[in-house]
Amino acid sequence: MSRTILRRALAAVSAVAAVAATLAVTTAAPASAAGTCSVNPPSRWTISSPFKTVNISVASDCAPGTHSAWDAITSKGPVDTLVFDGTRTEPFDMYDDDPLGRWTWRPAGCFSADFSQQCAQNTRTMDVRLGGWSGLTATRSGSRVTVTTSAARYAYSVDKFVPWTNVRGTVQYKAPTASTWTGLKYVYPASNGRYTFTYSTTSTRDYRVVFPDTSVVWGHTSATVRR
Repeated sequence: MSRTILRRALAAVSAVAAVAATLAVTTAAPASAAGTCSVNPPSRWTISSPFKTVNISVASDCAPGTHSAWDAITSKGPVDTLVFDGTRTEPFDMYDDDPLGRWTWRPAGCFSADFSQQCAQNTRTMDVRLGGWSGLTATRSGSRVTVTTSAARYAYSVDKFVPWTNVRGTVQYKAPTASTWTGLKYVYPASNGRYTFTYSTTSTRDYRVVFPDTSVVWGHTSATVRR
């Protein structure tokens, strides 16, 4: 059984138990409204390791002891259910084979502490992409400056970072006392994730490389190097 299948099975058991308890208490009389309850997942998530846990909390509008749940819906359909059984914070496990793209946290039920009243829930989204990384080195020989950039992205198929290709980065520079960066050259990583070029300048400059977000990888800006 894969990690994702196991997690979904455990979540389904918890969700069914919560619903059963709710029905047992509320069948005697219809539930009335009990305000609102909102969940606060991160707006973006980076997959950069095989497994990571994020703590997700409900907002202050949730009354103490509220029982609430949200389904995580992705482009591949429902993948998990987050249940707050009277708690305010719950751990949520993210795996590197989870679907990328927009996740929608959709209301799956909300009741007061004694299950006598229902409450309204919010809907939130979370953008899930692979982690990106970039680096830059620069050497000077007289007026000649040689710049080498590196780029990598996480690959869940091998559980590690691999060279990032098919992406365009921008090497930028600025004077040491300046605050505005200027584009110097577009770079296109080779199969090893690197790109090297040499140009002439007598000025001391700060350099960095910027790789933008893509549809599946979060972009990254390298540390600054002065030469």
